[in-house]
Amino acid sequence: MSGHSKWSTIKHKKAANDKVKGSVFTKMAKDITIAVKKGGGVGDPDMNFSLRLAVDKARAVNMPKENIDRAIDKGLGKAGEELSELIIEAFGPDGVMVILEVVSDSRNRTVAEIRTLMEKHGGRMGEQGSVMHMSDKRGIVNNPDPIDEDIQLELIDLGMSDVVVDESGSTIYTMPETMHSVIKYLQSKGKTVGGTIGYRPKVVVVVEDSAKVENFLEIMADYDDVQEVYANLG
Repeated sequence: MSGHSKWSTIKHKKAANDKVKGSVFTKMAKDITIAVKKGGGVGDPDMNFSLRLAVDKARAVNMPKENIDRAIDKGLGKAGEELSELIIEAFGPDGVMVILEVVSDSRNRTVAEIRTLMEKHGGRMGEQGSVMHMSDKRGIVNNPDPIDEDIQLELIDLGMSDVVVDESGSTIYTMPETMHSVIKYLQSKGKTVGGTIGYRPKVVVVVEDSAKVENFLEIMADYDDVQEVYANLG
């Protein structure tokens, strides 16, 4: 059975704290630009679901409209910077498995800098496939409130595969292709939700020095080109 990573809960708290940092706008802008590119160059959020999610996340942290529009223009090729995506598989302290989603304008620079950061803080890069095979690609929907039983039953019919309730609210897991329906239903019920296609560990691990691992993951998350961090820390 897939696990729910302790890092997921920590990440929600960190995201709330990071709203006061200017760097969050940079990450959101990259999300928007990539969403336009992945959506076939469609810059209308009503016609591009990935872009809609990215724009909603940006608005949730009060990103100015002009910043959002500028990021969309980059995705449409109206600005000079060329961004590309890459996935980095790695191992943190105590062998915790880590997946980084990265967006960069210089892949070689970014990989070199992340490798140095990892080695400095007790981690190392892995080979392609070394971590991915222990994760499932899922829609991950975050809701700040618990989900009552009646809504859960409706969500199961819409494609929810699991829900985890903790101090940060509810984390709903779906197959990637059913996430859209789940989000639309929750929004119709007045829920403020955000979602992403990400990775859920098949197995979580408990380590002796969780603070060291959490510090490593936070350092990775704070690196400008890292958009998302997934780990199997239990």
